Amino acid sequence: MSTASATSHDSLRKPITACAGLALSALLLVAIGRQDHTPPAIDPDGVKASVELVFTDAANGYVIASDAASGAEIMRFGPGEGGFVRVTMRGFAAERKARGTPNEQPFLLARLADDDLVLNDAETGRRMLLNAFGPSNEGAFARLLDRREVLP
Repeated sequence: MSTASATSHDSLRKPITACAGLALSALLLVAIGRQDHTPPAIDPDGVKASVELVFTDAANGYVIASDAASGAEIMRFGPGEGGFVRVTMRGFAAERKARGTPNEQPFLLARLADDDLVLNDAETGRRMLLNAFGPSNEGAFARLLDRREVLP
């Protein structure tokens, strides 16, 4: 009986060790990612195009991105759509909540002179260089800026 227990225990050791290694790796990546890699402040003279955005969670699971100045809806993301936009904005909202900052103030999305796309939260001072996440993820936010430019 003890041989069977020892064999069972040994067969669990590798998966448990692998899970522990993955958990430690995840913690390390989170710690590295939370270091301050804030892009430089946005120089208004270096902005090619920008829009102030407000994001609203609708009761039907949609997230609505609106132009803060006009209130016009720019884009609507249904459940399962706009994953990068949803996750990014959840992160920004969580930071506001953790700091006790109101969530009503708009976010600035700006295309800089060097074509970098930056999301800025003046309430928390957080800025995110969106092209660092690859062209398809940057493109998700670029569409918000492009659609804003064609609104009447």
